[in-house]
Amino acid sequence: MNEGSQHDFFSLMGLERSYSVDQTALTASYRQLQRSAHPDRFAGGDERQRLLAVQKSAQINEAYETLRSATQRAAYMLKLVGHAVDSSVVTFQDPEFLMQQMQLREELSDLHTAPDPEQALDHFYADVDSALASQRQEFQRFFELASYEEAKSCYAKLQFLDKLRYEAEQKEGELLDF
Repeated sequence: MNEGSQHDFFSLMGLERSYSVDQTALTASYRQLQRSAHPDRFAGGDERQRLLAVQKSAQINEAYETLRSATQRAAYMLKLVGHAVDSSVVTFQDPEFLMQQMQLREELSDLHTAPDPEQALDHFYADVDSALASQRQEFQRFFELASYEEAKSCYAKLQFLDKLRYEAEQKEGELLDF
């Protein structure tokens, strides 16, 4: 698939190429496309038809997963404009963000000693979600201004925050004895 052509994930899903995606429209489009392209519909067809159906279904799944995630969508949009990100080489030059991350990491590690772990966890999620929302806004602003290096920095921060939230979700079961 040629990502730079009009056949990108946005056009495949029938959406405007924008960082702000209507999740309801995305899901509706995904379901409709999967119904029409699902490999089971081509079970009686020849080998080529079945292969094409499997490939189309996989492409629809990939497009949906990419556009559904704000962080993956940011990376994809950067790729579309020729500014692909390399997640393995991330360094932060933003001292305020680094301090925020240190505080969040400390807050995460201290959850198990909190008098009310559930309340502490809710507070932690609120802090991380607020930071995520802020970075999403910043990404959109920089991307729309074609300030791609700044947008890439926001993407890296989004990745870091997503990972932190995931780690908290993993820890939640331990803390609340699920």
